[in-house]
Amino acid sequence: MTDGKAVVRDRVEHIDGVSRTWFEWILHNAMMVKVLVVEVDFDTDPDNPRFRKNVLDAIEDIVIDVSKNETNVMEGHLRIVPKGAA
Repeated sequence: MTDGKAVVRDRVEHIDGVSRTWFEWILHNAMMVKVLVVEVDFDTDPDNPRFRKNVLDAIEDIVIDVSKNETNVMEGHLRIVPKGAA
């Protein structure tokens, strides 16, 4: 943890295009599952000229890397939302 924040959140928030992160919890198959929500500052519609696939790829790479190499806690789900849609 960094400053009371999970390592994965801290690392993802350093990506240009990410505005903030948080965890949500959902009940799935009678189990509580953690969801990492990443808010980005661009439209997530691939047809939009402001869409930034490179940012989505960087988020994915960091989440996978942290899950494999920096913690033994696997994220349940990853949700990426455009700013204002959260």
